[in-house]
Amino acid sequence: TIPTHGAWDLEWFSMDGTSYLAVANHRRDGTSVDINSVVYQWNGSAFAEFQSIPAHGAYALEWFSMDNSYFLAVARLIDGSGNGDIDSVIYQWNGCHF
Repeated sequence: TIPTHGAWDLEWFSMDGTSYLAVANHRRDGTSVDINSVVYQWNGSAFAEFQSIPAHGAYALEWFSMDNSYFLAVARLIDGSGNGDIDSVIYQWNGCHF
């Protein structure tokens, strides 16, 4: 099992022979959207937490590659105040993390 908090999306991807699973956590305890999304890394027998992504109110994730670089896009639905006019975020892989 993988701990999630109101997860709305999962994105599996592989980089340089390593598998990852990103989880778009949307709400903590059904109320607060002030929660990070998480990237898990496959360790050969299970997915282990690899990186916490500051993406409050995450709705969807999309991994993609372009020009020999890797990216993780996070669509955000609302911020901590319930405001739906919020920017989404694109993180770039730096060789170690997004």
